[in-house]
Amino acid sequence: MKAIRFTVGVLLATILLYPTGAYAQFGSIFSSILGTITGPIGTALTEINQVRTEILQTEQQVLWPLSLITQAQNYIATVKASYRGWMNQVYQLPVNSASLQVPKTLESSFLSGQTGQIANFSQTYTSTYGVQPNSGAAPQAHLQMMDIEDSVARDATVQSIAADQATATMLQTAQTIEDQAQTTAPGTADMVAAEARTAELASLAMQHKLLAYQLREAAMQLAHRGAILKQSTTNMQNLNQQIVNHLGGGQ
Repeated sequence: MKAIRFTVGVLLATILLYPTGAYAQFGSIFSSILGTITGPIGTALTEINQVRTEILQTEQQVLWPLSLITQAQNYIATVKASYRGWMNQVYQLPVNSASLQVPKTLESSFLSGQTGQIANFSQTYTSTYGVQPNSGAAPQAHLQMMDIEDSVARDATVQSIAADQATATMLQTAQTIEDQAQTTAPGTADMVAAEARTAELASLAMQHKLLAYQLREAAMQLAHRGAILKQSTTNMQNLNQQIVNHLGGGQ
């Protein structure tokens, strides 16, 4: 198109600059050029435009079907309008139930979903559940079990705070991907899908981490039961020995 405009411009300039005689002299040449422009070249351009139109129609009907894309976008809009507000309300439902001041403070910390609350959590935990007894205040086995169980309880709660914060981030990411899916351009769906898969893998990794911690807690409970059985067995052996000693001394 630019070449045609340039050629026509040259012709007009030539007509204006040269006198009438010159125009008559070159009239046949100009007519031939104009005929070529409006004839074969014009026909070729028309055919090119037809091919481009057919390619565009093929892309819209086969590669990126506009009707299906519009249908999917409308579906996403319907889902967002129907469920997003309701689900956000569900996520924000209050579940706190403590009534006394110190437990309320502790509960507020571990339900906050903010890792910034972890720094104050240990002190509030001690205020709620008491301090570790000094050495000699109880049998060594009891002191050790109390210490490790307090540690596990603190660690588990801290993990839950971090998990709640990570979950909130995952929800925001999911909503962002959902918004992108509604407005994504044809040909970029794979990029949105890859982003969604990455978020899915991050969520699975977080779930596996929490599952691993649950397994550790279960292991600690089994160890606690084992420690109690061991202590009971030791106490029974000591009692039996005392009975034997007493009977032997009586003889």
